[in-house]
Amino acid sequence: MGIVRFFRPGAHVRALPLLAAGLLLMTACERFDAGADTPSPALVTALQRGVNLSHWWTGPAPNPVIRSRHALEAADLAGIREAGFTHVRLPVDPVRVFEAERPGVLRGSEIARLKRDIAAVEDAGLAIIGVMQMDSEAKKRLFASGGAVDVFASQWAQFARGLSDVPEDRLALEVLNEPETENPWAWGRLQRGLVETIREAAPDHSIIVTGAHFSDPTDLTMLAPLPDGNVIYGFHFYTPHNFTHQGASWGWDMWRRMRDLPFPSSPDAVKAAAAKADAGARSHVEHYGQQRWDTGKLRTRIQMVKQWAGRHGVTAQCTEFGVIELASPADRERWLGDSRRLIEEAGFGWTVWDYAGEFSITRTQAGAQVFDPSMLDALGL
Repeated sequence: MGIVRFFRPGAHVRALPLLAAGLLLMTACERFDAGADTPSPALVTALQRGVNLSHWWTGPAPNPVIRSRHALEAADLAGIREAGFTHVRLPVDPVRVFEAERPGVLRGSEIARLKRDIAAVEDAGLAIIGVMQMDSEAKKRLFASGGAVDVFASQWAQFARGLSDVPEDRLALEVLNEPETENPWAWGRLQRGLVETIREAAPDHSIIVTGAHFSDPTDLTMLAPLPDGNVIYGFHFYTPHNFTHQGASWGWDMWRRMRDLPFPSSPDAVKAAAAKADAGARSHVEHYGQQRWDTGKLRTRIQMVKQWAGRHGVTAQCTEFGVIELASPADRERWLGDSRRLIEEAGFGWTVWDYAGEFSITRTQAGAQVFDPSMLDALGL
């Protein structure tokens, strides 16, 4: 029923480099039975300026981040369009639309509700990137269990088929948000199989693929381009992570021990932050200063993607970039503005992270989410 049988990542993750290179070449050379040859120009235009809606269709119900509920209303979506955004990226956790005890069985009532929400996004004049987002443990199972891969493929086949009537110039389907594995060869093969499954269910829709790990620019440049021409290559941009994730309560433990890191960085600029840091974090703060992060250094990372995309003749998109709210407001605005300009300079569309949560570009006012004017200024809106 349209589900591709997959290479089992766990059985081959220690393959010799030559074998990995051979698999990569096979991936690049095999042909897909695709519909459209390239992404719809109207879709690419709609993906120029967007915002992530990470708390709508992920997480437990009710969601405490956005007014203790999942749903965004028509007024919220209209506000996003009026602010100047042209699309949204909508992460969807499979547990929200598939049965808990039978994860291969679609919950008809939930996919119908999701389609109504997508229709509301369309009605607001916004295009959509629909991306599968699962928790870290579920991602680990994909690289340890062939059964987990088959279930995910079945989910994608049903999910893509259920959304295939959304016009292809208004919807792109993204395979998985941040696969988290550090093995690009295993991810490349797994992703290729999932793309084949999605393509059979949605022959004309653009599919967004990413590099391994956390989908940084370097991760993307390690990915072999797929033979399917109707693919967009996504990457995330949070460089330097010690600045954009300072104070974060997840991820690397050192982040929660770093505060008041400036952008740009220099040895002098980080002295105050280093003085306040504990003994274990101080050397990392000082190293951040010694790295001298500035606009020029950010440009080298974005240009890496531009050169890779140009070499392969593919379309690329920055599907996430942003700064945690714990950063200094002035430095946060500066980094966001610099990064946005560099992404646009390279010719890529962008989707800022995030509408709400710890990277929010909105604030709560009179019970509603309203955009922070300084964040819109940084985004050129």
